[in-house]
Amino acid sequence: MMNNLTKLSQAVNERRSHLIHRLWIMDYTEDRVGKSTEEMTLTELEQIHINLQCQKTRGSQ
Repeated sequence: MMNNLTKLSQAVNERRSHLIHRLWIMDYTEDRVGKSTEEMTLTELEQIHINLQCQKTRGSQ
C-alpha cells in the first residue's frame, strides 16, 4: 500500500513540476492575487493551464 502512495505522490509532484514549467514558458508565474504557481495545487495548475490554452486557441482564430 505504501509503495502505491509513494508512486502516486511522485506522479503528482512530477505533473505539478511539468505544469509549473509549462506555465512559466507561457509567462504565467502567479495569479491575480499574487499566489505563485509553486504554492498551487495540481488541480489549480491544471485548470489554469487549460484556461490559458483555450485563450491561446481563441486568440489565434
